[in-house]
Amino acid sequence: MIDTATYERYSKAVEKARRLGKSIPETLDEEHLLLTPERSHNLTVTLLEDVLRRLSRQSPNKLMAYSTGKVDGTSAEMFNAVLLWFEAVCRNHANHTLEDL
Repeated sequence: MIDTATYERYSKAVEKARRLGKSIPETLDEEHLLLTPERSHNLTVTLLEDVLRRLSRQSPNKLMAYSTGKVDGTSAEMFNAVLLWFEAVCRNHANHTLEDL
């Protein structure tokens, strides 16, 4: 499915480039319509920072209780609890249902 808002931004950028006699790739880059390696890296960093912020808001006891039904456990159980939490975050993000996990 085509994102019509992005396509409209693309069309306006191409029109702007032609009107100003600039190159189309340069104008698309200025309008942030190209995914450069740096932008791709920055998106990844931003995503990881968001996950880290979400994880830092979690209570270890709640993570364990959700995963194992008890509030304490081994390091392996804690790792499993974090893994289950992360899977839920990924699943909710993929489904556009990201709740405050």
